[in-house]
Amino acid sequence: MEEYEDVIKKRFNDSSFDYRAKAFREYLKSPLRTFKESPTVKDYVEISSEELESMLIESDISEKEDPQFSPDSQVRILDDRIVSVSDDAKKKGVLILDYLSAVSADNKEIEPFLNSYFGSEKEEYIINAAWKNGFVIYVPEGIRGLTINIESFSDASQSIGSKNVIICGDDSSVEINDVYRSFGNGQGTHGKTVYLYVGKRSTLKYNYLQEKESEVLDIAFVKSFLSEFANFTFYHVNRGASRVLFSNTSYMEGEGSNFKTYGVSYSDASQKFDIRDSSFQTGVASSADIKVRGVVKGKSLTIHRGNIDIEEKSIKSTGFYDSRILLLSKDGYANSKPGLIIRNNNTKSKHASAISSLDREQVFYLRSRGISEAVARSMLTEGFLLANLENSSSEILIDKVHAYSEEITRERQP
Repeated sequence: MEEYEDVIKKRFNDSSFDYRAKAFREYLKSPLRTFKESPTVKDYVEISSEELESMLIESDISEKEDPQFSPDSQVRILDDRIVSVSDDAKKKGVLILDYLSAVSADNKEIEPFLNSYFGSEKEEYIINAAWKNGFVIYVPEGIRGLTINIESFSDASQSIGSKNVIICGDDSSVEINDVYRSFGNGQGTHGKTVYLYVGKRSTLKYNYLQEKESEVLDIAFVKSFLSEFANFTFYHVNRGASRVLFSNTSYMEGEGSNFKTYGVSYSDASQKFDIRDSSFQTGVASSADIKVRGVVKGKSLTIHRGNIDIEEKSIKSTGFYDSRILLLSKDGYANSKPGLIIRNNNTKSKHASAISSLDREQVFYLRSRGISEAVARSMLTEGFLLANLENSSSEILIDKVHAYSEEITRERQP
């Protein structure tokens, strides 16, 4: 422990040291799970201590590839470092910094948000201790109709941790597209935290896409903190990486705060996905609506977990969780674990989950109209997933789901 603190003090001689050291202590104190999650497995997505701690190691400074960024990307990130920011993204007084610059800057508007959250799980603690860089976006109050497109590429062969913060000031309206990809080959551990602070009466729409190389381990913790009458809508799509731990939790502290999540996951081959979406409600008359849909192919595994947690003082609140998984392979595995934690009797809440295969009658109907079985399966799968994105204005998410579903068309039928 002392040796590690000496290392980070030498490497990062800035205000982040105490934050990192405390996060690392929490990581060390977090107990290893001794019980099995099911009669057959200890963990649905196995992550070793060695893989987590590989994020502490300094990355190789070898020459990097030149990934092909999308022409629409305004904020471009290579590994954990911002390489360019377009003028469009910085208009209206928006502040965009890499995280190391932000913690070293004397900026009273963003300083309270930078070192305010350590985490709640072992994997999150180690990311908050090991992050090498990341980004900070600050949107001043009163900014309306702003869209920011972020695109990140990470070296698949390297293990890396990044810490990202998005701050949406009071009375603002913002949409953010945040895309994560990788380049090269390798079995690196890619960990990231994304903390979003939504000010009073503000509206934030956050579109997240992860499609990394097939051997990467991807760990993501997305935490949102909602003020009074804040509205946060989150669309997330996970497709890439060999193993994925994706955790999304909204802390609804403000009265009348509103949280909506629409998630899509698509696992194939031997991928393993652990998708977690939850709300923690303390504000009066808060509202949470979580809907996640997944497709399982090949020998892959997907589990959806979710808790609606409405605390005692969060009266007149509502919380709904709905998980649906489409199992397209006899060798695949799907599970769903919804939960309700309701601490007052002046609320409305419910949860639901379903795991099923494609409806044979629907497939038969399409085939009777001259459509091949592969195309019919593709159409039904796409409709199943896009039902969760029908209100999204993100073309990249919709186009990606269409491309994923088309893969079924190209499969050889038995």
